[in-house]
Amino acid sequence: MLTLDALAADRFAAHAPETLQAFASLAAATVRVAEHIERLASRAEHERQRADSYVAQAQSTPMIGQSPALEQLRQEIETVASTSLAVLISGETGVGKELVAQALHRSSARANRPLISLNCAALPDTLVESELFGHVRGAFTGATADRRGKFELADGGTLLLDEVGELPLPVQAKLLRVLQSGQLQRLGSDREHRVDVRVIAATNRDLAERVREGLFRDDLYHRLSVYPISVPPLRARGRDVLLLAGYFLEQNRARMGLAALRLASDAQAALLSYAWPGNVRELEHLISRAVLRARPRDRASAGMLTLTAQALGLAPSDNPRPPMPASPAPQDTEPTGLREAVDDFQRELIQYTLERHHMQWASTARALGVDRANLNRLAQRLGLKPSSNG
Repeated sequence: MLTLDALAADRFAAHAPETLQAFASLAAATVRVAEHIERLASRAEHERQRADSYVAQAQSTPMIGQSPALEQLRQEIETVASTSLAVLISGETGVGKELVAQALHRSSARANRPLISLNCAALPDTLVESELFGHVRGAFTGATADRRGKFELADGGTLLLDEVGELPLPVQAKLLRVLQSGQLQRLGSDREHRVDVRVIAATNRDLAERVREGLFRDDLYHRLSVYPISVPPLRARGRDVLLLAGYFLEQNRARMGLAALRLASDAQAALLSYAWPGNVRELEHLISRAVLRARPRDRASAGMLTLTAQALGLAPSDNPRPPMPASPAPQDTEPTGLREAVDDFQRELIQYTLERHHMQWASTARALGVDRANLNRLAQRLGLKPSSNG
């Protein structure tokens, strides 16, 4: 607002109103230009974030492997990818849950739209709501401009909520409302925004257990887990570890300008016998460290570089896999029948695989290469008690 004041009457000349009007017009034009620049800056930031998501999709790592467990995972992805159902991806840290989300998005009708990711565990509780739903200027200290949230950035595409089990309960309630109605409100605003977003959630926690503990809303859990997918750990994928190691070797060879890289036989045996508590991410980092340590200091002498088990830093005693159950051996005593011997071995193998998969029957069935229902029936016959929600 611009005002002119005087203590005496007739202080201003006749042309004063015209001058005041000119100043007012200039001020109004300045305000309009400033608002337009702000809108353009907001739109540019929005498009930059969407462009970053496309770049991330283009640079995504393929799912490498030929094991029955991975083939079963690919079939699960193919089954649900073409729908708009919410998917809950569960699995240990480092198994590649984000790769599964990328594969779901690439195979969906939304593939030409952005895939936006949010790590729910990487943000303080005070910022999660703003990141998800956006905010308006002045909504909180530091909110100097309107900002779109991840839902609006993902409009028409897919939103990946990584580590969704870490969301605070108040935000869970607002997330549930968006999933139910497709409408959201930016923080500090009462205006509704409608979005069309497919939500994929990922977690390394047991969300059902967190529901029982009161840390996760039951209704949100069921809304997110319309189609659950469990990603097998690396230790359940057999010789896939060697295929993945070869992929990471080639990445490091190109990055470090080496002629060739390979694994010695003892290194391959060490990789196959290791239990991989950190899964694929641990394997990637281990290969990178080994190549870095073993590379020749003189680039001119960089020929074939062979990594041994010692170079990998894997000793035979380093977190080995638990031993496989042994096949029934002939005994001097009266032998049991063939059916009984087979039943005993199947019982031991199922129990062993269950323990490796944290008593999860679905992932156990994938690791054994059998149908879940058939495994349940077999376990029932053998005297094991399959879980109804494994």
